[in-house]
Amino acid sequence: MKLLTIIFGSFLIITTVQADVSSLVAFDKDTRAIIKAGDALQGKEKAASMKCNKCHAENGQGDDDVSVAGHPATYIYKQLKDFQDGKRDGVMRKKVKQLTNQDMADFSAWYATLPFAKGTEGGGQLAIDLVYKGDPKRMLKPCSTCHGQNGEGGKYDSAAITGQNKEAFIEMMEAFKENDRTNDIYSRMRLIAKVLTEKEIQALAEYYGAPEEEEEE
Repeated sequence: MKLLTIIFGSFLIITTVQADVSSLVAFDKDTRAIIKAGDALQGKEKAASMKCNKCHAENGQGDDDVSVAGHPATYIYKQLKDFQDGKRDGVMRKKVKQLTNQDMADFSAWYATLPFAKGTEGGGQLAIDLVYKGDPKRMLKPCSTCHGQNGEGGKYDSAAITGQNKEAFIEMMEAFKENDRTNDIYSRMRLIAKVLTEKEIQALAEYYGAPEEEEEE
């Protein structure tokens, strides 16, 4: 809720307006049933048909883009729905415009089966402390609390963040920090990103980021 102050003549009126929700996805019984009904083989065929590998590669890890491999199916489904509902912006909005709930469930089932890349676990002690200890003074919970001990993701809307392209990871965190991405439920990632410094975000990118491929001579 937000307070709205209106001056009408000589009267001061204070009322409330409903804040825009970050996502229309609720993990209720019906939604969970849709996701559970996802067919991974159908998802694989649909991904090939729609040429998803152009950005995300055949293994889902995305050479120069966001890795979608290994995320919980619930997380992938939510992101696709958020793009379709306009709760998340980007090129994917056009891609998913005509997808059905079954299509999105199939995509989610397929990409959830793919292994994610291992992070390089760089970033030094700074990254390790953020991942496993957080910072109580700033009310920062450890990253592992929601995203798993190995960055493998958690329940429902917690992404797998290990093995991400480093630059994509930094861009994602900056998007949350600047309110350019607002589909995180209860503003959780936005609140965290705003507290983190650029140095800390870089350290986390080094920790969770996928190894960089060596150029062939």
